Amino acid sequence: MGQSESKKPEDSFSVNSRVIRQEIAQHPVVLYTKDNCGYCVQAKNDLYEAGIKYTEKNLDTIAAVQEDKTVVKEYLQSLIDLTRQKTVPQIFVCGKFIGGYSELKALNPKLMSLLEQCSTDNGETLTREIAAKL
Repeated sequence: MGQSESKKPEDSFSVNSRVIRQEIAQHPVVLYTKDNCGYCVQAKNDLYEAGIKYTEKNLDTIAAVQEDKTVVKEYLQSLIDLTRQKTVPQIFVCGKFIGGYSELKALNPKLMSLLEQCSTDNGETLTREIAAKL
């Protein structure tokens, strides 16, 4: 009998992990949130007040629109595996996981210069008013 090379089916967790990595690579600031999360609201408000645009991935919305609940569980597990956190918000800045709201608050004084360094959208991450001050 001849030898045949078989490929292992791609693990759904690695697929989801790749999707999440693409999401955080595409945008300088990404927040993973849930409905009725006070710290999520505070994080979004702080970023808005600082003039920083962000991309929000609401996990409740993802779950609501995805019919296959197994896919949702695998996506959530991939996020937990990536961050080692089960709570929200989960915040990524410049492709790196910084933590939750407390970590965002602590990073605040350095956030603008960090975003300036990693901005791939010609400063569009920062509103024009904030960018003009830099």
